[in-house]
Amino acid sequence: MKKYVIYYRQWLKKSRSRVELAAQETEAKRFVAFNGGRIVATYTEREDPPRLKRPIKRPELRKAVEDAGRSEATLVICHLGRLVKNIAVTGLLANSGVDFVCLDSHGVNPETVNMFATSAEDVSRRISERSKAAMQACVARGVKLGSARPDHWKGREHLRGTKLAIAAAAKKKREKTRLTYAYLMPEIKARRERGETLPMIAEWLNQQEKVTTAGKPFTQTAVWRLIKRYLGDEYLGSVRRKTQGSKVRVPDVPG
Repeated sequence: MKKYVIYYRQWLKKSRSRVELAAQETEAKRFVAFNGGRIVATYTEREDPPRLKRPIKRPELRKAVEDAGRSEATLVICHLGRLVKNIAVTGLLANSGVDFVCLDSHGVNPETVNMFATSAEDVSRRISERSKAAMQACVARGVKLGSARPDHWKGREHLRGTKLAIAAAAKKKREKTRLTYAYLMPEIKARRERGETLPMIAEWLNQQEKVTTAGKPFTQTAVWRLIKRYLGDEYLGSVRRKTQGSKVRVPDVPG
C-alpha cells in the first residue's frame, strides 16, 4: 500500500480559513483513497499575511519533505498556489529528491519542478532589476525617496533620529567602559605574561574590591572578555609568556 504525507496550508487572517482547510483535507483524503494508499503523517502550515522585508518561513513544509524522504512516501501538497513562484519552495522540492504531487497544480511535479525553480529565480531577478531602474529614474528626475521625502515623518516625528540616537548611546557606553577598565589593563597584561590564569586574575581583582561596570564581582568569564577586547586573542587560552616589545592593544588612559 502506497504511503502519503499530506501538507496543508491555512491562512490565519482569512475569515474562511477553516472552510478552506476542511476543503483541502477532503480533497487529500479523496486523492489517497482513489490511489489505494494510506496517510502516514500530516503537516499544516499556518501562515500570517506577508510582512515587508520579512520572508515567510515555512518550517512545516520542510518537515513534511524530510518525513516523506525518511518514510519513502509521496508528498501531497494540497494548495501550492503562488508558491510555484517562490524560489525557496521550488528549490526545496527540486533538491529533495522526494516524489510529490500538487493537487491544484498538476503541471508541477518532480520532472518539471526544476523548470519552475529556474523561472521563479528569473522572475525575482527581473523584478529586482525593474525596481532598481525605476528608483534610479526617480532620483534622476529629482524625486526624493525614503526618509528624504517631505512627508515621510508626518505623524511620527517622535521617531525621527531614533536609530542615530541608539547608535550614539551605544558608542558612549563603549567609551565609558573603555575608560573604566583602562587603568586595570597594564596590570592584567603583566599578570598574564607572568603565567597567571584567568581565575587567579579574577581572584586578585575581587581582593582589590574591583567590580565590573554592572557593579558585580569579577568572574573568569568577565576577565576573559576584558582580555579579548583590550589585549587580543593572543592573551587568551593557555598562558603564553610574551617577549618584550610585543604589540598589544591597550586602551589609552586619558591624560
